[in-house]
Amino acid sequence: MILDYYTRGKSIEGARKAWSSWIKTSAPTRHTYENLVKKFETSGSVYDDKESMKTKERTVRTPEIIDSAKGILDEDSTRSNRSIARDLDISQASVSRIKRTDLGLFPYKIQSFQNLESRDKEKRLEFANEMCEFIDRKKIDPRKILFTDEANFHLDGYVNRQNYRVWGTEKPSSRTKPLHPKRIAVWAGISSQGIIGPIFLKEKETVDRKTYNRILNEAISNARSKNMIGGFYWQQDGAPPHRTEENLAFVHDHYDSRVIAKGFPSNYGEGKEWPPYSPDFSPMDYYLWGSVKGKVYKKLPKDM
Repeated sequence: MILDYYTRGKSIEGARKAWSSWIKTSAPTRHTYENLVKKFETSGSVYDDKESMKTKERTVRTPEIIDSAKGILDEDSTRSNRSIARDLDISQASVSRIKRTDLGLFPYKIQSFQNLESRDKEKRLEFANEMCEFIDRKKIDPRKILFTDEANFHLDGYVNRQNYRVWGTEKPSSRTKPLHPKRIAVWAGISSQGIIGPIFLKEKETVDRKTYNRILNEAISNARSKNMIGGFYWQQDGAPPHRTEENLAFVHDHYDSRVIAKGFPSNYGEGKEWPPYSPDFSPMDYYLWGSVKGKVYKKLPKDM
């Protein structure tokens, strides 16, 4: 690298082109060349002076630098080590030591959850016990429950909670979300015999009573073609568009009393009431959407 740099008139671009033509791979960055040339012109060698590095006093974590880092994190506790290191002109390792050693911070993983009232918990427990009893007595075959749900897939602002951390001395209670996300809503159903859908809504289209009625028409037609009507139970959550009189009647017409939905028993005197705030009861939420989103976002989509 040094030889190519000097034989080409101290041209970094010339040296990089020589590298690419000789090594047949992407050349090191300009920054790498600049650092190597600087080291060579200073010491006459491209090797690190490991002995002097052992005795070199670390002066990066000065009170001024630590205060600056604290100010940055007070303003935005999600800032990465890389961005802070760039702003302060120090290494990422130094930023990490400042966070943990000097500021006593810890990276907290963001978790979203639904707040449950006492009565909500009672309803969930009642439903779970009742369903277990029905399954034990073979009144309901869990393999013939068609679970349904919608989910939003965001193009921008998607938070990967595996990589998203908030630095602080206490675990935060707040969650963030994009102000104007680009997204598309998708409806699907799942049972032991397969998946119904997916049914895609238009970009930024929301699920209101008319949209959900259109989804029901297409979904139940799909379910009929896959023999998921007779003997099957239809489950849906308690979203307001799901439990309008028109949409509950549509489900009743096809699944009769075999419906697990909020508001259904009070309207028809039969079926099962879906308990409030219970995504952990549905494989749509605790399995399917997470699995699908993992595959979608892994490819880093660029458009809707």
